[in-house]
Amino acid sequence: MTADHSILSKPAGGKLAVGRFSLRAGSISDHILAGIPTIWLTVFFLAPLGFTVVFSFGRSTFGGVELGFTLNNYATALSGFYGAAFLRTLLFAATASGLCLLVAFPVAYFIARHTSRFRLLAITLVLIPYFSSFLIRVMSLTMLMSREGLLEKVLNTLHLHAGPLDLLDTQTAVFIGIVYAYLPIAVVPLVVVLDRIPKALTEASRDLGATRWETFLLVTLPLSRPGIATAIMLTAVPMLGEMVIPKLLGGSRGVLMGQALSSQYLQSQNYPLGSAMAVLVLLGVAVIVGLLAWITKGFAEVGR
Repeated sequence: MTADHSILSKPAGGKLAVGRFSLRAGSISDHILAGIPTIWLTVFFLAPLGFTVVFSFGRSTFGGVELGFTLNNYATALSGFYGAAFLRTLLFAATASGLCLLVAFPVAYFIARHTSRFRLLAITLVLIPYFSSFLIRVMSLTMLMSREGLLEKVLNTLHLHAGPLDLLDTQTAVFIGIVYAYLPIAVVPLVVVLDRIPKALTEASRDLGATRWETFLLVTLPLSRPGIATAIMLTAVPMLGEMVIPKLLGGSRGVLMGQALSSQYLQSQNYPLGSAMAVLVLLGVAVIVGLLAWITKGFAEVGR
């Protein structure tokens, strides 16, 4: 009996040992897989971000940085020409993102509710501009808004404008270009979240006596908060660092913080001032993320 028992127990012990080994091997591989992106983010994001913060408190030398602690860089970045560019950047990001959201929401609602058979085609049509180069799309706007361009001819034909169209090298041109470039990005997350709202909820609201507007405000809009937050993040955050559109469409009159920051690094080589500008932009991004986290707070309770 003892011998038989020992013989029978050995395979079980072997299987247990193999199971423990496989669990340890699995945990080691999980740690390795988790460590690779952590190392990547540390080397290529956290470390440069740390240098940027340190440099922002330093003093500029000829092509270099003298480490120290001074707030002069932030005072310069928030005053005069650079302060106006920073406020203009915040205003453009807020208003352009809001306009993208206002235009994208009805488009996304129509795609989510009324294009069940042709939804993929509709989304593809919205994203067609992204199949071409970003620079080409911005340059096409330059041709469109230039003097004797197509926009000038159309406006003159419709008697909405008379004479040459002086739209390029203005802040209005920059605003139009930013909205045009980032509008399709706002449509896609809204389509996804609106498509996931059960139609039974809106139908129940209508059966209980709510109007279409009340159903939208009390049912559709609260349940679409994650899509709204995502659309704002995908538009407002890159707008804070936009550099190509202001340079091509705004010239010297449409300077935003991204363009001013780039000139400090590449032309003036004033790395402390450029770092201070970069930190201010990052703080703006942090504020946006915090507001979006507050907007989506309690969504699980709303969706239940």
